[in-house]
Amino acid sequence: MNSYDVTLVVPVYNVEQYLQECLDSIEAQTVFERCEVVLVDNGSTDGSYRLCAEFARRHANTTVLVRHGGGAGAARNLGMDRATSPRITFCDSDDVLPPTALERMLDASSATGAQVVVGAMETFPKPTNWAWKDHFGKGDRTFDSLAEMPELVHSASACNKLFDLSYLRSHGIRFAEGVHFEDAYVGVSALVLATRLALVDACVYRYRKRAAGNSTMDAIWTRRQNYWDHLQLVEYLHRLGAGLPENSKAVLDLFLVRSYQGFALRAPDLFRGAELEDIYSRCRAVYWGVSPDVIVRATADARHRVAYLAFLTGDFGLFADRAARLHKLSVRDGRPYLIGELPDQLAPLAQATPFTAHLEHVRRVPGTGTLRLSGRFEVSGMPMVRPLAGHLGLRVRGSRLSVPATQIRRRDLKNTRPDTEWGGFTADLPLDALRKGVHDLEFVIDSEGGQAVTPCLVAAGYLRGARVVEHGGTRVVPHWKGKNRAILMVSGTARRLARGIPGSLLVKDAKHVLRRRPFWKQRLLRLFTKPLKPLFLGRDIWLFGERGDTAQDNSWHLFRHARTAGKRRGAYYVIRAGSPDRARLAGLGHIVAHSSWKHKLLMLHASVLVNAYDIDTYMLPDGWDRTRYLKHLNWRVGARRVFLQHGVTDKDVSKGLHRNRTGVDLILAVSRREGRFLSEELGYEGQVGVVGFPRFDALVPERGGRTILFMPTWRAYLTVASYSRDGGGREMRQAMRDRFLASSYRDFMVRFLNDPELLAALDRYDYTLQFLPHYEMRAMVGEIVPERDRVRVIDQNEVSVQEAMRRCDLFVTDWSSTAFDVAYLGTPLVYAQFDAEEYWDGHYQKGYFDARRDGFGPVGETVEEVVGEVVRYMRGGCEREPGYLRRVENFFEYRDQQNNVRASEAIDRLVRELNH
Repeated sequence: MNSYDVTLVVPVYNVEQYLQECLDSIEAQTVFERCEVVLVDNGSTDGSYRLCAEFARRHANTTVLVRHGGGAGAARNLGMDRATSPRITFCDSDDVLPPTALERMLDASSATGAQVVVGAMETFPKPTNWAWKDHFGKGDRTFDSLAEMPELVHSASACNKLFDLSYLRSHGIRFAEGVHFEDAYVGVSALVLATRLALVDACVYRYRKRAAGNSTMDAIWTRRQNYWDHLQLVEYLHRLGAGLPENSKAVLDLFLVRSYQGFALRAPDLFRGAELEDIYSRCRAVYWGVSPDVIVRATADARHRVAYLAFLTGDFGLFADRAARLHKLSVRDGRPYLIGELPDQLAPLAQATPFTAHLEHVRRVPGTGTLRLSGRFEVSGMPMVRPLAGHLGLRVRGSRLSVPATQIRRRDLKNTRPDTEWGGFTADLPLDALRKGVHDLEFVIDSEGGQAVTPCLVAAGYLRGARVVEHGGTRVVPHWKGKNRAILMVSGTARRLARGIPGSLLVKDAKHVLRRRPFWKQRLLRLFTKPLKPLFLGRDIWLFGERGDTAQDNSWHLFRHARTAGKRRGAYYVIRAGSPDRARLAGLGHIVAHSSWKHKLLMLHASVLVNAYDIDTYMLPDGWDRTRYLKHLNWRVGARRVFLQHGVTDKDVSKGLHRNRTGVDLILAVSRREGRFLSEELGYEGQVGVVGFPRFDALVPERGGRTILFMPTWRAYLTVASYSRDGGGREMRQAMRDRFLASSYRDFMVRFLNDPELLAALDRYDYTLQFLPHYEMRAMVGEIVPERDRVRVIDQNEVSVQEAMRRCDLFVTDWSSTAFDVAYLGTPLVYAQFDAEEYWDGHYQKGYFDARRDGFGPVGETVEEVVGEVVRYMRGGCEREPGYLRRVENFFEYRDQQNNVRASEAIDRLVRELNH
């Protein structure tokens, strides 16, 4: 008689890093001695097999099998064939089992006789909120059919389940081999065929969401084979559903629709011609008979429903090129539809839900009585690749005011999702037409059949840029209510408070304090200290900062100018108490410890927040919740935001830097070309100061030390950024480390720094190569530098970036904007652009500047090319060619060491506008 109650099958393939943790969790099972463990190594080339063999030597209940090919499905099938116990479960070799996982599922199986036992699954390091998890939290339960808990069908994994092995064998349920999504062949099939199911209300499986980029799910939409593999799965399950009772088939249809909706949406972007036609015809065979109600229930939005509408109506053109077919809305009963003429049963598939609008920017047009509102809107399913047919408008409820809205092309929206390119809008409100009171804002589309209306919601940019606007005797406060509904609070100005205006800001402050709303203490303190501010802090407070621990960039230089040449009493610099860079600020005065009481007080009264980096990330005191600060305090203080930049904007960074996202009131630029790009493509119309960077005033070359500076920029996909709100966690940092070790970035660094020709040339021409890692990459690259006298690593805490650039005779970088600083200095440089495809795909997107066409030095794409250029410069004494000098002269607007003066004047103008 078999002594084991359950067989645990673990497929293993090149997971040495995670496998020991998995095996430890198996060994820690409370019923480990009742468990038969089958480890199936699928041809690992790392140390995975060794770990499996060692585990088996220690435990008599463990068997190690080896097979090659067929993927995880074949490995699991082999384990299932070798299983000798009555029940079976599965665990992936990079995941973890909670200690009581097997015990809880075994107890449920014994007590209920269930063919399938399902437990909760958690993901780590970050949680995932699957819809099917709603079935948990109500205690252990038993069901006779999956139709009693239909969302559970989307728990397709075989790993959070315990199966009756004879049940699987009797129905011929096995994993697919050589394909992805093999789990669902067992997980979903077993669920829909079962006549007895048990639910264990406890976590029985911890799924590791790996960030290293080698998981199937990391490239789920970009890997072409995934589309065929998943289509094969839905065809298999569709055939299985033919023999199911109607209620069970309806549940299975939910899975068939929901699981393929992302592939159906994106297939036309990856496939053309016969391949796309094949996908369409096979999908139509699966979905043509699915109820429209099931499709609506299973899909995320109208954007995902369009493909299924094409399958049901036989419209290949709609599936293959929806942008050519959809360009005008039809409105019925106030609801927008993508297509007007459809039978009633199909109409829900064409309803454009959700229809949303977000306000992102509210400002008075300088010199006018006009309030300009900007934002974005989405009509789900409607490709915004051109202006929408029909008329757009903005309605101010309570003022009986409706104004036309202009549809705007937005580069940032296109980069986020191409079919939203024309999803921007602006609308101008005459301030004199606004009545006093609190007014909701609504976005209107007037199209065939009537008007579709949706409330305007607030976006982060709206909250960051919210300012009290005064015009004549009217005060307007862009604000929010309820679940992020955008409103305008309109009242009289402070000069008219004597007449008793209920909407005054003082009354609002009092209500906020009495109700103990977030930041009520800060609002109260601001009221009490405001009369004393000019006496103790200065009339206009300019609060400077960079990263919390640095004083090296434009902010430091402008602050130094403000405190010395400008003699500005109200200038303060925020930096952490233990920062080595505090020494750079010595003697300037008004240095404030980050998160100190004085820092918090200054944040309550600042006229402007000035930073070369992200203001919310680095200038908020510790413990101030960002969202609550933006909602409850930022607008009340009304500090203008000045972004000095920490590098020339030459790339398309619109996804993070568009004005409608940042709330920035003034951004500095070094050239007219950069200024046009910021204004026209990033939304900073009238808010760009082409004044030059403050730090450029100190860019005086100190060449002659026979030094080559190698200074590559960072990669967002290879490290956890310092501004990450949760720090990434240990698991994420380790995963990024793994990705870095396997990256072309590291490969180039190692090969370049160890290149024999380069090292020999350094000796021959008597140069030293200094390697200065980017701030975000410092923890990653330290060990890749060879131990050689002529190759050294620079610590930014000891030598600033600017000092290193001033002293070098030749500069080598990849995509870093510091190339502009070096070009400004007159120093020759070499671009090492070795990973163009990866960089543009994972970090930034191309902007207006191309190094080969516009750059200030030669471009190399391989180690050999870059080394060749570096050696050439060393041989010639590091002299820059006249052609590159002309490019420098044509690019920069100013080279007169007056950038700090111009920057200060630009901020002064901004503050004067605030005070008047």
